[in-house]
Amino acid sequence: MSIVVVCIGMVQIISAVTSEAPNNKIILANDYNTTNPSKVIKLTLEEHLTFDINMLVKYSVDQNELIPIESNSYVTGLVSGYTWEYNSIETHNFKPNDSSEFTVQGTLNWNLFGITVYSQPKTFTGTISNP
Repeated sequence: MSIVVVCIGMVQIISAVTSEAPNNKIILANDYNTTNPSKVIKLTLEEHLTFDINMLVKYSVDQNELIPIESNSYVTGLVSGYTWEYNSIETHNFKPNDSSEFTVQGTLNWNLFGITVYSQPKTFTGTISNP
């Protein structure tokens, strides 16, 4: 019985290493001034005992306003058997001493032997504030 458990664990680790992670980058604006300074804000969307779902939002600083230009989301920690697909984000411009609400949607896939066993849609809402 213990040999079976070890074999299943090894296959999970091998399939996690060989599987290709989805591209979780979303471009929010292409028409911004590239000479403006940029700022990246990191948020933890969800914390688990073994892994976290995180998000980065890159802003262009334009005349005392932060304009979202791209976002990226990823999982960290013990992620064997899980993949995160970042589907969409909705957020708005805001002033440096202000905040902006966001809504993020994605899918957390639970995999066994590299095959998706269960897909869990997730929606996160919150506030981004300039630290």
